[in-house]
Amino acid sequence: MKNILLYTDTPQVGGAELQMFLLAKFLDKEKFTPILVCSNYPALDRWCDNFSKEGIKVIRINVKHKHDPKHYFELRRILKEENINLLHIHVWNPASCRYAFSAASSRKIPIITTEHDPFKLNLFKDLIKKRSLKKVNCVVTVSKNNQKILQKLYPEFKNKFVVIPNGIDTTWWHSQSLRITDLDRKKTKEELFLAHENSLIITSIAELHERKGLKYLIEAIPEIITKFQNIKLAIVGEGPQRNELEKLIKELKIENHVILTGRQKEIPKLLKCSNIFVLPSRREAFGLVILEAMISGLPIIASNTGGIPEIITANKTGILVEPESSQELSKALIKLIENDKKRQEFSLAGQKLVHEKFEAKKMAEEYAKIYENVN
Repeated sequence: MKNILLYTDTPQVGGAELQMFLLAKFLDKEKFTPILVCSNYPALDRWCDNFSKEGIKVIRINVKHKHDPKHYFELRRILKEENINLLHIHVWNPASCRYAFSAASSRKIPIITTEHDPFKLNLFKDLIKKRSLKKVNCVVTVSKNNQKILQKLYPEFKNKFVVIPNGIDTTWWHSQSLRITDLDRKKTKEELFLAHENSLIITSIAELHERKGLKYLIEAIPEIITKFQNIKLAIVGEGPQRNELEKLIKELKIENHVILTGRQKEIPKLLKCSNIFVLPSRREAFGLVILEAMISGLPIIASNTGGIPEIITANKTGILVEPESSQELSKALIKLIENDKKRQEFSLAGQKLVHEKFEAKKMAEEYAKIYENVN
């Protein structure tokens, strides 16, 4: 039995943190005992509760911020007291979790990391990154594209890089879908999307940040509504670009066709009440939300960037468009809006793909192989 410490210094919950939870949930408990260590930020409370409900031990570190050296001293203590055999660091930002590398190496404990969103760092942070990578036994990337980025940035460590794609809990998603009634769909359309019952709903779930390319999706709507009046674009999420996007919607005079819903909790219900899903990112490490939309039965339009083409095969499991192209988004949306048969084909192909390649249980099995081989 190996004790595996899963660690992050993240201040908030996102896709990387969901993967940590699914890994801990589906890891073979006869071979491994996962333990979560994270900061005591209130934003992480519900996430930590989910681990506890699965019987996974959670240890919170009382720190002020991610640069607080208390991370190092607390981790050293925890590694010893919990008799940890391997430290698995989830790097949500390429410069994050730096104290964990030193804490583990001082105890001579093997380290593996998962790089969720690698990109080029400034010179000072890059030096720290290289020192950290020297201490790591294995670096997992969530897509082949991420692996290529790291190999280009740090070619001296290329033999340490392996790819394990993210996964989702399909059983949970199906169980949530089965609970959604026709009345739920009607109420969601009317009360959240502010749309008619027979409206066609185009949904995007993303942080309101320029890297998500949402302005290009909004700019695609005027051309669409010249042909189809009964469509509604719902952008689900929050972020620094909200004011800019609201202003753009007003300038284009499409307030009746676009809504910014803010953050929402019942994502399965939102997706089951939608007809088309779009992720117009300018940069995307993986695109986990695409898997969630696929398992919900939605046809997908997404940018041909980052790890997205590793999920979507053009014109087989969805439509790929070039980033920053409102024209291509309009063209793709019109193609799907007027072709119900094509939407159904993409829906079935997407669900099949998720079950075959992106089950969370399969992801956990791949990590288990690494855990077994690292000493």
